[in-house]
Amino acid sequence: MPRGSRDYYGILGIGRNADEKTIKSAFRKLARKYHPDVNPGDSEAERKFKEISEAYEVLRDPKRREQYDRFGHLGEGWRHAAGAPGGWAGRSPGADFDLGGFGGNLNDLLEDLLGGRGGVFTQARARPGQDVRAEIELTLPEAFNGVLREIALPIPQICPTCHGAGILGQRAVCTQCGGAGQTEKMKKLEVRIPAGVRTGSKVRAAGQGAPGPSGQRGDLYLMVKVAAHPIFKRQGDDLHLDLPVTFAEAALGAEVEVPTLNGRVKMKLPQGASSGQKLRLAGRGMPRMGAAGRGDLYVSIRIVVPKNLSEQEKELIARLGEMRRENPRANLRG
Repeated sequence: MPRGSRDYYGILGIGRNADEKTIKSAFRKLARKYHPDVNPGDSEAERKFKEISEAYEVLRDPKRREQYDRFGHLGEGWRHAAGAPGGWAGRSPGADFDLGGFGGNLNDLLEDLLGGRGGVFTQARARPGQDVRAEIELTLPEAFNGVLREIALPIPQICPTCHGAGILGQRAVCTQCGGAGQTEKMKKLEVRIPAGVRTGSKVRAAGQGAPGPSGQRGDLYLMVKVAAHPIFKRQGDDLHLDLPVTFAEAALGAEVEVPTLNGRVKMKLPQGASSGQKLRLAGRGMPRMGAAGRGDLYVSIRIVVPKNLSEQEKELIARLGEMRRENPRANLRG
């Protein structure tokens, strides 16, 4: 091989008499190891991948391989000897070409090799932009029913200095190179918030994030916060409610109305109900996000003692106290 040549056979780890099947097999093995998708951010792996791609493009083609065997690498000389207008220079691995019996192109081979993720050069062109995160606050009824919410967000633009290498931050300054850019644009969009979300839930709006070098956008993630409710407390998918009742309702039993997040319902209060006693209304809690059914509503009884009693009311209660001799503190021992 002439002095200064690059040893493509050595790069692929094959002999000079290797057949097409051996060349392809060697390339597959090395591509799996050095593909940038497998080694994100590893510049050495990317360099090696480009090197084995170049070796494969030459050796898999009988005419180019013959010219390489005769002339060696010789700088750019063998590329111009390939016969195409402008020679072979400037063509990136992964561009369409005749594979001389292998069929398809290098990107097709890499997609097959890496489960459809594509070659590094196609991947770079189609790389999506950064994901964007924002907070959204809902009321408990909105979380219960789900809601279509219109939001306005500043969407970072591609830095014109880096041409996509960096994204403009809040003050239109590139996050990578510090270059000045355009003022951020406000984007209005409608996002469907599903029923049952809770504080900490993430709602994804695909393709609504920042644009990438090719214009393909990342995703928007809305971080949900559900505001406290004045009467309901939430625990998971269950709701809890303190229900005030009168002394007479608790003593004699009654049918009382109970508020829920989808209307008022009637509940039977048992005779002799005590303060703090919990009654369960099945299926009256929050929707289970991503699953069927709802949680439950737990109603805690709170007996309201009347104030500002009339003399007649005081006499009636005193007579009742004389008639009932229970000691509710009998089991308390110091």
